[in-house]
Amino acid sequence: MNTDCEITPITKPVDWRSADFFRDVVSSDLQISPNDFTMLDMRVANATEKTAGYMSLMHRVTLQVQVHDNGANESQTKQVNYIVKEKSEKVFGGEVVDMMRAFPKEMDVYSTLLPAFEELWKDENVQFGPRVFKVTSDPFTVIVMEDLKLTGYQMKECNAGLSQQDCENVLEKLAKFHAASVVYYEQNGSYPDDFKEGMFSDGLTAEFEQYYVPLFDSYLQALEELGYPAEIIESLKPMRGKVYSKTSKLFKLDPTKFNVLNHGDVWVNNIQFSHRDLLLLDYQISFYGSPSFDLLYFIVNSASLAVRTEKFDHLIDHYHQHLVEGMQRLHAKTPIPTRRELHEDIQAHGLLVCVLSMEALAMMLAMPDLELKMDLLGSMDQDGVEYRKQLFTNVRFVKTIEKLMPFMWEKGFLVDKKE
Repeated sequence: MNTDCEITPITKPVDWRSADFFRDVVSSDLQISPNDFTMLDMRVANATEKTAGYMSLMHRVTLQVQVHDNGANESQTKQVNYIVKEKSEKVFGGEVVDMMRAFPKEMDVYSTLLPAFEELWKDENVQFGPRVFKVTSDPFTVIVMEDLKLTGYQMKECNAGLSQQDCENVLEKLAKFHAASVVYYEQNGSYPDDFKEGMFSDGLTAEFEQYYVPLFDSYLQALEELGYPAEIIESLKPMRGKVYSKTSKLFKLDPTKFNVLNHGDVWVNNIQFSHRDLLLLDYQISFYGSPSFDLLYFIVNSASLAVRTEKFDHLIDHYHQHLVEGMQRLHAKTPIPTRRELHEDIQAHGLLVCVLSMEALAMMLAMPDLELKMDLLGSMDQDGVEYRKQLFTNVRFVKTIEKLMPFMWEKGFLVDKKE
């Protein structure tokens, strides 16, 4: 028996874990009146194995429903499934999740922005994310969405990295998303204040700057022990104690440049693939700014070992081609950046690659061999030191950095362009 699964009696509501909470969800999903069905059973199970490192709890809800056909005087039993994303104090983030406005932001994306973006692309039937049936923030904060597993979607193995074809497909979808966000801005004006900043924000410097100090020190020590040239080591040293603030400054909105709504967290675990399409999940740290964030974040964290560096320029060009096509199809008025301008913007924001390599990428490469423990990543004590040593001596990390470090050096990504 799956011990993660609990059966909730439908006669005893427990917060959102009650059949009544899902009555309007089932009605919307099956396109029938609430009077035309009866709830028979409800089961709630964990949709993810671990909570460490994530800002939400994910649940899979299974409902047995008896649908009445009064005309035929008979009924039919159906099983319906949903994913419930729940805000919880049990997961990583705590007060920072509130400071980042993670849930209000994601609710706005699912309720308002994605439907508007998809309406712009309705002639091509473009879908960006899962169908969302219900969002609520009082008395509990949850998002109820379709279970994509039932329609043939699945995640790919994260530490193997995506193939060139998969990367191109994701970038095509991202280009459509960005193009729609530009046209939405043209038609509706500025995005809400919640979208002014994303993962790197001046307002969060006090919370995150110290987190990066031991992480950076362990990263630098690992590079020294791996024998990287002194010029590389010396170029990185000025970042100590400033990793977060430098990156925040890098992505501060420049209204004179080309800007889009960034997804903010595009990596393998937030992409669901089917044989015909892909959908993006988790919009909790979306923000309006340079598209370079989404491009660098996705390619660095998600591409396979060779594709990440050897096909980097090609992937940027591929995105640009589809961005141009998308903005033209949507009749955008905003000037489209040239290929050269996009590469220059990537160059200007390239320091992000280094920051990702010491945290997000390193964690992804360590999974599932090393359990993700966010508290140890930024810990000054000996347990933290030992944990980070495991992170940076991981075979996959060592092989990855062998390709990535020379790439960053040759691209000039290890120099802060806004210093």
